[in-house]
Amino acid sequence: MKINTLLTIQVNIFMVILLASILVHACYKMNSKEQVNRLFLTLISLTTLILILEILSVLLNNSNYINFITVHKLVNILGFFLAPLVPICTLLYVYRRTNKYKKINFNTLIWLSVPFVVNSVISLGSYNFNWIFAVTNENSYMRGPLWLVSPLTSYFYYFINLWLLYNVRKEHNREELLTLSLLTVIPFLLSIIQLYYFVYLTIWNSVAIAIVINYIYIVHSQTKLDPLTGLGNRVAYNEYLANLRRKNDIMLAVLNIDLDDFKSINDVHGHHEGDKVLRLFARQLEDVFVGKGVAIRSGGDEFMILINENKKEVVEKYINILNNKIDAYNEGNPMPYSIKFSYGMAIFDNIYNNIDELIHHSDKLMYEAKKKKN
Repeated sequence: MKINTLLTIQVNIFMVILLASILVHACYKMNSKEQVNRLFLTLISLTTLILILEILSVLLNNSNYINFITVHKLVNILGFFLAPLVPICTLLYVYRRTNKYKKINFNTLIWLSVPFVVNSVISLGSYNFNWIFAVTNENSYMRGPLWLVSPLTSYFYYFINLWLLYNVRKEHNREELLTLSLLTVIPFLLSIIQLYYFVYLTIWNSVAIAIVINYIYIVHSQTKLDPLTGLGNRVAYNEYLANLRRKNDIMLAVLNIDLDDFKSINDVHGHHEGDKVLRLFARQLEDVFVGKGVAIRSGGDEFMILINENKKEVVEKYINILNNKIDAYNEGNPMPYSIKFSYGMAIFDNIYNNIDELIHHSDKLMYEAKKKKN
């Protein structure tokens, strides 16, 4: 093997080892029953496979392996066929991360699949017609007249991905949006190098780098989530407040919420039913307050919402929406109990010396409301 060939593929080899290690770790750490996690695992697997195919393509691009021309062609066909699946998988993953409970319209999936189908036909046809690439009789790889079809197909999905992230920018924090955008921006920028100079293998290494960054973010994010409800935990609460305290002009409304008679649900119907109620209530909180602040499970059946708002009437509107959602659920709930909650609300202004006083006052109001009901 030539030294320059080794130098060409050594980063690919390193990335394959790194992604394979992450895949093993992720299989143990991530709940594969959740679709978003399955999509991320698929993204890692696809990228690893394509990196391996690229390594084989470079190794086989040698007149010493002239007897492997057919294998050389098949490796490249498979690589070009699979290439758009990575941005497609990225798009589906980002959609599921930013739209947890919304399904993609079937008609949308149909038109999104058109560029992939076109690329697939041209890739398969390259075996006989040299459309995207050609392998000469000397077993040398050459670009074909339609070689741009594959990268343009990937760019199409990357642009859709960026458009999606732009549309949900008000509903998610900047850190998450920036990290997800790297799955598109890094491959998009670094792939330009390989498009001009195909001897430099930058496309799939850049995808691997973006995946590693996102996995680090995922692992970090999991430390901030309550495992039962998926809402923020005390770590998320402390981090959010720490960011707020660094600001000079604070706009904040706090809701402290406590479920009424939750203990009786656990006692009569069991903790499994109680957990179901907590998860369901958490989903309603997310639906109402997504993009408006952060929802925290502060412990047991107590929740806290930190809202980017300073108008009481706006916060009351959110509470009415939450009440309507819970009432609608109770009407259709076959179980003999109803979900009810008490809350306290406080909005930051000059009567509070700090955020802690605000939160303490909101908590006090919640317990007063609960006491009145009892």
